[in-house]
Amino acid sequence: MPWLNNLPMLPLVAITGFLDGIHPCAIAILIFFVAFLLTLGRTLKNIFFLGLVYILVIFLTYLGVGVGLFSGLMLFGQHHFFAKLGAWLLIILGLWNLKDFFFPQLPLRLRLPHASREKINELLKTASLPTVVVAAFLVGLCSIPCSGGIYAAVTALLAAKTTYWGGFAYLLLYNLMFVMPLFIILVLAANPLTLVKLGEWQIKHSRTYRLGMGILMIGLGAGILIFLI
Repeated sequence: MPWLNNLPMLPLVAITGFLDGIHPCAIAILIFFVAFLLTLGRTLKNIFFLGLVYILVIFLTYLGVGVGLFSGLMLFGQHHFFAKLGAWLLIILGLWNLKDFFFPQLPLRLRLPHASREKINELLKTASLPTVVVAAFLVGLCSIPCSGGIYAAVTALLAAKTTYWGGFAYLLLYNLMFVMPLFIILVLAANPLTLVKLGEWQIKHSRTYRLGMGILMIGLGAGILIFLI
């Protein structure tokens, strides 16, 4: 079915970017950070400013990783091979997420390393602009194993189906949608009661997230292999 190769990339990139952004790594740390700022008695203006800095640095870090990967794929060639490789990687990571849901006691879970989380929380407790920048940069890098499977597969697909500048524009869109859940949570978390509810919801549904993300990854990887390559 050749017409399937012409399916618009816009909704695929936008939807996967938003869904990829709903992951516990960056969200849990943002909730912790806002809660800590509230205990310090910071103004809502200061909380919102530092929260926006946190989100912006994650956006730039993730965008930089994507542009680097995309440029390398465009330069190396063999775009369809890497798109297939990315799709299979996505399926494997999806199965890994299912493993984390059904067998959480098994080692090698897809999550932010404990040492990295402790270091990031320690930086954020200083609540200064430089440390927020450094902490957000570390979150962006260290969350790639947690949520980078979809990003890698979509980036490889863009290398196979778009021009360089077209792919760059799609990566901008993907990353804007990726940080949108963080922005929504920042706005909601300005209310202390809402913040408590968000924290409770995040803890309660962290395992369910693994199940949903695993199914999404496997379905997306299979869809790329069957319909888009």
